Amino acid sequence: GDLLSRNVTVFWVILVLLPMTGFLFILKCIFMLYIRGTQKHSMIGLDDEGTSVRTYQLCPGDSSTSHWLRSRLIPRRTASVLYVEIRFTMMECSSLPFNSHRSCKETFNLHYYQTDTDEATNTHPAWMENPYTKVDTVAADFLLRRGGERKSNVKTLRISRLTKRGVYLAFQAQGVCMALLAVRVYFKKCPTLTRSFSRFPETVPHTLVEGAQGECVDNAVTPPGELARPPSMLCGEDGQWVGQPATACACRPGYEATDTDLRCRGERVTEIICQRE
Repeated sequence: GDLLSRNVTVFWVILVLLPMTGFLFILKCIFMLYIRGTQKHSMIGLDDEGTSVRTYQLCPGDSSTSHWLRSRLIPRRTASVLYVEIRFTMMECSSLPFNSHRSCKETFNLHYYQTDTDEATNTHPAWMENPYTKVDTVAADFLLRRGGERKSNVKTLRISRLTKRGVYLAFQAQGVCMALLAVRVYFKKCPTLTRSFSRFPETVPHTLVEGAQGECVDNAVTPPGELARPPSMLCGEDGQWVGQPATACACRPGYEATDTDLRCRGERVTEIICQRE
């Protein structure tokens, strides 16, 4: 992937994505540095736990220049909503030399660009808000001061209504002194679930709630009748199943439930018919 910058006079930072588990599915997005017209820079710094990490930093002397950082194409797979977790540090403007902090800023912007092909070059898409779509302006909760505590910020932004094959992320900053430490891109999904003798597949929500159709576990059936339907359940946008299944299943005649509602156990019970002599 490429990471490009326009009119770069200093350098940026980024760290390889960190793994996550549970219902969060990580889209591996490793940023590669490519700065047009300048030398490649990198440095080793320390995170909050004192672990060495590779970073790129920006602290321009000229605040009139807009600096851009772009990812490679990130496939969205089956998701229509992506989450971007950003870890960064930022200097307090008043801690900078007087000639710098007069036009200093303490924010940066996140943008994205949707596309069906990996088409980005050093001139396309153009380095501006249109064709890019702005997600939000990011401000720091903790600002670094000279001689003060070193503490990073973590912000999570949401990108919705994605329809094309993938997206480019672009960070844009002007007049800010900061370090971008790590970026994680992921989407949420409801894991496979067995409940009320019903089994539901892994489901990715595309709206506030997403309906999922399940099936009965072995030796279980839906109630008889013309209105009987397969079990269904709702998957929430946060990756959690909502409520209980509709049209729940039950064990077949001759089978019994275990201590839980996960399966119907045992062999079929043979009925013995007693007759009077």
